[in-house]
Amino acid sequence: MKKVFIQILKALGYFAVYFTAQNLVTMVMGFMVGMMYGPEIKETAASYEEYMAQLQQHLASYNGICLIVSAVLVLLTYFIIEKVKKTSIIKETDTKKVSGKHIGLTVIAAVGSMFFLNFMLTILPIPADLMGALSNGMSKLTAYPMWQALLANSLLVPIMEEVVFRGYLYSRLSKAMPEIVVAIITSAIFGICHGGIVWAAWAFLFGMIICVFRMKTGSIIPGIIFHIIMNTFSTLTSYTSLFDGMTETVMYVLTIVGGILLAGSLAVTIAGKKTALAEKNAEVTISSAKI
Repeated sequence: MKKVFIQILKALGYFAVYFTAQNLVTMVMGFMVGMMYGPEIKETAASYEEYMAQLQQHLASYNGICLIVSAVLVLLTYFIIEKVKKTSIIKETDTKKVSGKHIGLTVIAAVGSMFFLNFMLTILPIPADLMGALSNGMSKLTAYPMWQALLANSLLVPIMEEVVFRGYLYSRLSKAMPEIVVAIITSAIFGICHGGIVWAAWAFLFGMIICVFRMKTGSIIPGIIFHIIMNTFSTLTSYTSLFDGMTETVMYVLTIVGGILLAGSLAVTIAGKKTALAEKNAEVTISSAKI
């Protein structure tokens, strides 16, 4: 029982690194934006509400830089921690090679999810106020240059979040409790960190899909691939007019096809055998549960 408690504390410790770095970068950037634009805004005799609103607009234009810096800071901090411990971030997060079959299934799942998960947000009768909160959150991710979005949203953030949630949190908690429980917990935390009911629910489902591959392969590589493909799709559709002329019929067809691809890839993955690494991790979980 003591070892179980220790694993939970370790998971919380690694999450604290992620949470602190994210907020630290935001605070520093907020201070810098205030120093740069504060005097200029005050000269317009703006009210406090107007002052804060204008600062937020300026800060939004630096969100891309914040995401890039925070992702690098989190990964660098983990790298240093593991160096001090005389181990490696790759080993501690199960960043291991996986078979071509699992990579293929991951890509199929990601392509299916691109259409199914994203278009379902439009099809489902979600209240306008909840969708408004999601739209406002998404708009903040497109308030900066596209090159920053591709570097941050499509590469660095997916890698960093998979290292945190399906890497450190998953690997630690799986030594203290059944993997299905770990999948639910880490996906719930992942969803909450995205904020907003709709976005949180979407991110929770997103996380659960990745956890299927995490459980079967024992590696975070499929999750990184899935995450990069999904975020790249969202970035491209946000910054370009790729689907602006799409008819409702085409959207429904793509949603159905996407759902079939996603369900099929998950069914094949779940029905398959666990890899040697996943089996080894499962044995560790069982052994920990007996203590």
